[in-house]
Amino acid sequence: MKLFLDDERKPNDVLKYYNNDIYWHEDWILVKNYTEFIDYISNNKMPKIISFDHDLSEEHYKYASAENIPYSEFKIKTGYHCLLWLLLFCNSRKIKLPEILIHTLNITGFNNLRNLVDTYKSIAV
Repeated sequence: MKLFLDDERKPNDVLKYYNNDIYWHEDWILVKNYTEFIDYISNNKMPKIISFDHDLSEEHYKYASAENIPYSEFKIKTGYHCLLWLLLFCNSRKIKLPEILIHTLNITGFNNLRNLVDTYKSIAV
């Protein structure tokens, strides 16, 4: 089972940006925002793979090329918030982190997501 977090796109939409055959498969569960993401993870078996978009609302798009993203100022949570929640969820329940893919076009957001995963993996017991 695979989970795809994106407010607009579907898995095969990201193939033109990320050449990963996994996005061709049709067995993705789609969630569009923080609430749907939390609800799905909380009420179902942990997916084997989760693919993250960073920008889940128009308010996020203006920071697509920014050096810093003001996460605390957003009214709507980003993919970064979803990933942070997932890491805390997995850690508190001693659940293995699923494979994490990132398909965002936001370079700073991509780096923030990747750094969050890398840091978690480096300190997780």
